[in-house]
Amino acid sequence: GADTHSCGRVLVAIVRLCFETKNYAALNEHIVLLTKRRSQIKQAVTKMIQECCTYVDQMPDKKTKLELIDTLRQVTAGKIYVEVERARLTHKLSKMKEDENQIDEACKIMQELQVETFGSMDRREKVELILEQMRLCLAVKDYVRCQIISKKISTKFFEDTSTQVRTLLFHGLSFESIKYVKIQL
Repeated sequence: GADTHSCGRVLVAIVRLCFETKNYAALNEHIVLLTKRRSQIKQAVTKMIQECCTYVDQMPDKKTKLELIDTLRQVTAGKIYVEVERARLTHKLSKMKEDENQIDEACKIMQELQVETFGSMDRREKVELILEQMRLCLAVKDYVRCQIISKKISTKFFEDTSTQVRTLLFHGLSFESIKYVKIQL
């Protein structure tokens, strides 16, 4: 209870101090140190990671932003309690690569995510990330993988009327992949 809250506040205060003083190297170092510390309380680490995720878009340049994303992805790898934050960071990194016209790299980065297994992620967000994976597969002309990924979305999701835009996007992407696979057969 109280220990978790206090520990979380201390971890957040440490990274906030590094961020506010613009000492980004120290920020990255402390993220690694504080997450590797033995018997660290998971909820406290989660609070710190969530705080650091808010800093990503406030970095002064692309290099510093990439370093922070890399550090955060490194320390969140394999940790279920921060899987949602890792997925969001991975999507952000993929978008950056795509903006640099590195579509293959963007697609490869997104394929790392197995969002369908994320228990703590909202269904809509899961579907949006899966749709993004499908879109990138089409962009690199990997039609078979696109079809495989499309099977990860339950059709029940599309029965909700509030998901009409996603439904249209899903069917459009699915049609694109099927069209190319059928042509090649």
